[in-house]
Amino acid sequence: MSSTPQHQAIYRRWRAQTFSQIVGQGAVVETLRNAARTNRVSHGVLFVGPRGTGKTSLARILAKAINCTNLIDGEPCDACPSCVAIREGRTLDVYEIDAASHRGIDAIREIRERIQYPPGELTHKVYILDEAHQITKDAWGALLKTLEEPPDFVNFMFASTEPAGFPAAILSRLQRFDLRRLTVPEIAGKMRMILEADGRTAEPEAIDLIARLAAGGMRDAESMLDQLLATDAEALTADRVREVLGLVEEETVDAFLAALVSGEPMAGIEILDGLEERGRDLRAFAEQAMERLRMALVASLGRGSPGGLAAAGPAILAAAARRLASLDPTHPGPGGLRLQLELALLAPVEVAAQALPRIPEAPSRAAATDRPAVPPLPPVKPAPPTATPTPTPTPTSIPAPTQPIRQTPPKPAVAGPAVSTAASLPTPPAPASRARSGPSMELLLERWAEIVEVISKSPAVKPLIVACRPVGVDGAIVTLGFPEAQSFFKDVAERRRAILEDGVGRVLGMSVSVRCVAANVEVSPLPADPDSSRLLTEFKRIYGDDVVDVGNVD
Repeated sequence: MSSTPQHQAIYRRWRAQTFSQIVGQGAVVETLRNAARTNRVSHGVLFVGPRGTGKTSLARILAKAINCTNLIDGEPCDACPSCVAIREGRTLDVYEIDAASHRGIDAIREIRERIQYPPGELTHKVYILDEAHQITKDAWGALLKTLEEPPDFVNFMFASTEPAGFPAAILSRLQRFDLRRLTVPEIAGKMRMILEADGRTAEPEAIDLIARLAAGGMRDAESMLDQLLATDAEALTADRVREVLGLVEEETVDAFLAALVSGEPMAGIEILDGLEERGRDLRAFAEQAMERLRMALVASLGRGSPGGLAAAGPAILAAAARRLASLDPTHPGPGGLRLQLELALLAPVEVAAQALPRIPEAPSRAAATDRPAVPPLPPVKPAPPTATPTPTPTPTSIPAPTQPIRQTPPKPAVAGPAVSTAASLPTPPAPASRARSGPSMELLLERWAEIVEVISKSPAVKPLIVACRPVGVDGAIVTLGFPEAQSFFKDVAERRRAILEDGVGRVLGMSVSVRCVAANVEVSPLPADPDSSRLLTEFKRIYGDDVVDVGNVD
């Protein structure tokens, strides 16, 4: 009675057995082949790279090469007794150890006891430690001296996806080889070879889809192909690949991305509802969306077809990509990945703009002088040297100040015609020129009380705008200073700078940028002249008695 042959996974049947069968690691293969040919293989070798790129396969092939009795130009023959024993796992001179489960000092001590004995049937004893970055600190310490001066017939080979987990003293004693991710054409080429050998057919689109999903790992691609071939004996199609692997149609992904880019959250939410009804994995969907968005972003920069989603432009696509990149698929909190995807559909720029109430655009300075709510300041006549100036009564209800806050030193009395205070101030530039070069410091101080009042309507930023003072203007850049004792406000303001810029810009009627700094501040005495007292009344209403001068800016 005939028995059905036992099935063996594709990645095991098609594991590379010689250097020439390794896919995509040409530089590493050539270096190892030359080392084997010249008998210069190091006693300690480290293979680093993503999963499924051939780390342990290279370690086994190198173990064959240093033990092969019929080495041909650095290539193991894979036919001599030594190569066959290593390939079939029958020799006791090649130890392949899973360092993830044998990571402690006891396992390393056992290795130290074994290495003193010479090999039984091969010329070299080889220890292959996979996932070696999980070895404990104490175990590395126990292996350090042995790894530095092992017996001549012992070779250590380590494989790891995280080289940062190795102590520096260990890395300095190893020859490191970095393996790269495989490209889509490289993976697709081997997929076609496997399908041809097994007598199966597949659509080119299906093969390319598997190669892209493998994300540079050949073993992942072979595992997916093995699963797909087990479904039926028909030709493999792209739709079948999506159905078996739980993927979403490209049209659905594009529709979600269109909703994400155009700011239509309800359309995107309806797509998510449909995916959950069909039992699709949202984590896989997010990965598909990120890959499609990346391709559209590259196309918008001129590499590929500019149509479709790429027509939105690189700036809009980059903003959408940042929102998707900030997702945490492993977050176990309420809502999970579904809630994160829904929040990503809401444009953060629009939300930030709605944080402040809309106000009419600030009128020009010429129009501001015609407002009846702001009475003009009366001209101030210089007093005789011996006369005592009579202060002007302060009104009980003061509108927003229209003059900059300055502490003017008293001027000596000079006989002559009366000169108004407003006439002594420099004439600000016209609004058109100011929009090109940015606001002046005088204009910023003049409108500062109004800026504070408007931005304070947003509870999130009210403590920030109350704590800061304008300290400088450089073109369109407005510098706000925060007291050193409250420097933490500066860090918070940096994160909410967009709201500050929106409020300042809309009050001034121009686009500005805000820079936040920590400044040395000191309390200033209140000026005694009537004009300054009038202008400070509004500031006292906002800041209370916290009136300061800004000193040096750090």
